[in-house]
Amino acid sequence: MAETVTVRNMRLVNPTGTDLSSGEFHLNDRPADLNGMTLGLLENHKANSDKVLHILGTMLKEKYDLKDVVYLSKHSASLPTKPETVQQLLDKVDVLITGIGD
Repeated sequence: MAETVTVRNMRLVNPTGTDLSSGEFHLNDRPADLNGMTLGLLENHKANSDKVLHILGTMLKEKYDLKDVVYLSKHSASLPTKPETVQQLLDKVDVLITGIGD
């Protein structure tokens, strides 16, 4: 949870991320290849993020024998992904690439 303080009606948020050494988060192992997998591509509504991820999806489909590619969008770059979108990803994809534009 982000540390916040209120000063003169302004809420200031400490943008420092969570300490990954705490064991709360971990990175999953990368698959050796993507053959037979369903790839998820999650864009965040920043300029060109959808274009970049669609091009990346096309390139990966040409390189690997993907089972499927699922394209989903976040509602905002600055907010967490909605729980229902996270659940869709958990239910449908084997690997996920998320990206921003600009």
